[in-house]
Amino acid sequence: MSPRTRTLVTLGKLAVAVVVAIALFAVVLSAIKNPIDVETNTYTAEFTDASGLHENGDIRTKGVRIGKITSIELVRKLGRSVARVEFSLDRAYQLHDNTVLAVKYQNLTGVRYIDLTVPKQPGKPVHSLSADVTKPSFDITQLFNGLQPVLSTMSTDEINLFMDNALTLLQGDGTGLTPMLDQTQRLADLARDREQVIATLVANMSRIADSMGGRSPQVIEFLRSLSFPIAKAMTVLHEFPKTAAFGPEFLTPVHRLITQLGLTRDLDIEQLVQGAFASVADAADALRLLPPALAGLRLPQLSTPAAGALACSNGAAELPAEVEVLLNGSEVVLCAPH
Repeated sequence: MSPRTRTLVTLGKLAVAVVVAIALFAVVLSAIKNPIDVETNTYTAEFTDASGLHENGDIRTKGVRIGKITSIELVRKLGRSVARVEFSLDRAYQLHDNTVLAVKYQNLTGVRYIDLTVPKQPGKPVHSLSADVTKPSFDITQLFNGLQPVLSTMSTDEINLFMDNALTLLQGDGTGLTPMLDQTQRLADLARDREQVIATLVANMSRIADSMGGRSPQVIEFLRSLSFPIAKAMTVLHEFPKTAAFGPEFLTPVHRLITQLGLTRDLDIEQLVQGAFASVADAADALRLLPPALAGLRLPQLSTPAAGALACSNGAAELPAEVEVLLNGSEVVLCAPH
């Protein structure tokens, strides 16, 4: 083969390689752009966070690609920065004021897409949605940082199950978030219940402190005085069964006696006193004579005279009339001096 022929063959092979490379590049470029082979309309949506989104990203509904992202720009609106995403959408679908647009994971590399949820009852057709009704990118790092205190209290099996659900979430299946959060919700509820109990105790203690208002020494003294009868009662606990056993035998006759005397619950003491005494002064005089009258009763079975009370070696002394009036019949004996 002549040198000229070899040169032509080499050039031919190079040309074929270039054509194949260009064709492969076109296929790869087309795969990257993922064009929509249908007529589309252009819409815009605002997100507070568009991390992971890029131009030519997908717009999907129930996993089916129905549109493409055409541009992403950062704008300032109402004092905050938002990401304005412009996208094309198959004309078979429309954007309504109650359409839900959410940024979701597409793969483990962090690429995300916009998921469009078609409402059951579409609202008013619109060409743009504000950031107040869209769902921004989900920051998985922020989630793990926030759950660090909770994860530290979980067992190994619970952590493994949690990571399986997290992987399901990262793979683009939003259903993995529900069981993952359900597991942490139980621990969060427990922590919240304990926090509520502690807050209630602190509030109660604060009210007690406000009520005491510097009177804690008196309160402590009161508690110390209260503990004394309680401590004494604890030493005679064994006597209480005896009271329960023999108390009715004693109280039943007493109750019967009181009833026979006419002392009942419906007895009007005030009317009884008014019928017995003409005035309050007469009632007071009668009550004043009651101790001498009781002392004058000679009931040896109820009272015993003190030893030597009526035996004086020099005899009893005679009292003046004024003293006798003052004693008013009281049983008092004065012995004569030596």
